[in-house]
Amino acid sequence: MQVVKDQLRKHRQFVKYAVVGVIVSILNIVALWLLIDWLHIPTLIASTGVVVALFILKFWMYRVTGFTQA
Repeated sequence: MQVVKDQLRKHRQFVKYAVVGVIVSILNIVALWLLIDWLHIPTLIASTGVVVALFILKFWMYRVTGFTQA
């Protein structure tokens, strides 16, 4: 178990990057499912809005986690 903890500490930046990526991917799937299948918004409009919103969210999450600095 200690080996896993050491590897996670050693590769902290990658872990942050991977966690943000997983969260954004799940949000992408859920948002598109809700907008297209439940709210019957046309696919082009829904996917454009979701991509823009998640791009901004991903940038903000990278800033909060310290993955990128300004």
